[in-house]
Amino acid sequence: MSTYKKLNKQDAYITTYVAHKQWAMSGSQFRTYGITTNDFVQGVNLNSLQQLYYPTRISGSVPSNGFNYYPQTTLYQSESRNLTTGSVIINIPRNLFGTAIKPVDGFELSFDFTSFAILEPVVGGYIADGYIETYQTYGRRAPGGNTITILTAKTILDNGEGQLYLSGSSPRKYVGDIIYPHGMLVVTDTTYASALQTALLNKPLISSIKLKFKSSQPLFTHNYHCKLRESEFNFTYNPSALSSSLKTVYDNTDTLYSTSYAVANGELNNNVTGSQFQPYMTSVGLYNDAN
Repeated sequence: MSTYKKLNKQDAYITTYVAHKQWAMSGSQFRTYGITTNDFVQGVNLNSLQQLYYPTRISGSVPSNGFNYYPQTTLYQSESRNLTTGSVIINIPRNLFGTAIKPVDGFELSFDFTSFAILEPVVGGYIADGYIETYQTYGRRAPGGNTITILTAKTILDNGEGQLYLSGSSPRKYVGDIIYPHGMLVVTDTTYASALQTALLNKPLISSIKLKFKSSQPLFTHNYHCKLRESEFNFTYNPSALSSSLKTVYDNTDTLYSTSYAVANGELNNNVTGSQFQPYMTSVGLYNDAN
């Protein structure tokens, strides 16, 4: 049998908890997880990024933009991000990062191939891409035997203020930006953007890219407080527990003829009056004003 307790408005409320899930994947799994990349940003894509995230400088320091360019920190009001042609973008879908990528904790973008060689630009430009197995390096071949830059630091971390920097660099070398609420990573340093783009476009190297981050997912808990006095809900409301063999009597026209005194006054059967009989709740339901 059911019995009801009216709840007040303050007895029902919602609490929020933000859970953080760790994600780890290689470049070869990006498509499986729905992660997209834009290699060597230029043209229309470059202009779109500049409008959304990269304000122009005024007087060499103060950023200016007619739109909200989503600053990720209040510490660098006098600085603006620096977007270059050839930047590489990694877009993480919202179903992975939730409401935002968690700053600092758990974030890492790394290149695991042995070494990456980039030949400095020369007159005449690059002539080919090539994988040099002898030296386990991957890079562009250019005429004239130009100087080769070897990337010794290949792990990119987040400083918690929307900037990506090279692990172990001192002073810190910043190579890109991260937009936490949009799940966007932008590698703007030309050298590391080239390394990332080359690995993304070559099957032998794409698995060497490792990405780790933590998502932010709010969990909503509905809380209901139902306060009872010690004297409440200690008694069964099942009519079979009431005493009297007469119960309710009807005449031959189904009209109520008499009701026993025991039933009318709630007297209990002997089997439910002992100390061993302890009624308990079998279920709890929540109802609106219309039940």
